[in-house]
Amino acid sequence: MRLRNLAVMADPPPTPDPLDPLAPARGLGMDGLLELLERLDGAEESAVARGALAAGVSPMVVLEELQREVERRLVRTYRYYDETGW
Repeated sequence: MRLRNLAVMADPPPTPDPLDPLAPARGLGMDGLLELLERLDGAEESAVARGALAAGVSPMVVLEELQREVERRLVRTYRYYDETGW
C-alpha cells in the first residue's frame, strides 16, 4: 500500500510593508524581541524581561509584555521620524 504525501507547502510569508512601523518585530520569538528591544535603547527593559524569566515568570506573560514594549517603541520611533505629520 502506498501512502500519499498530503503535506502542502505553505505560501511564503508576505513581503513586509515598508510603511508598517511594526514590521521589524513581526515573526520574532523571545530572543529576537529581546535583541530588537536592546537596539531600541531598551537594555534595561530587556534585562528586566530576562530577570523575570529567570525568576520563573511564565514565558507567555514575558513574551506578551515584551511584544507590547517593542511595539510601543517602534511606533514612537516611527512617529518621531515621520516628517509628514510635522
